Amino acid sequence: MPRKRNGEIPLPEGWDFAQDYDGKVYFIDHNTKKTTWIDPRDRFTKPQSFADCIGNELPLGWEEAFDPHIGVYYINHVSRNCVTG
Repeated sequence: MPRKRNGEIPLPEGWDFAQDYDGKVYFIDHNTKKTTWIDPRDRFTKPQSFADCIGNELPLGWEEAFDPHIGVYYINHVSRNCVTG
């Protein structure tokens, strides 16, 4: 049975999640033996592009983060780069 967190929809078959040393959740695809920061269920719930976003939503694979020295920045986990806001 696929694992769920807090009543969420189950992860796809062969997927699991774990936490890094800072407590940030990452996802494990046992089918391909790869890990990712992107929740595989996001493709069903997140906008696919900036054009599809409403308000301050971020599209699939993007995350907002904060650094006390540079302020807010955005991480694109798909292309693996950062953009300052």
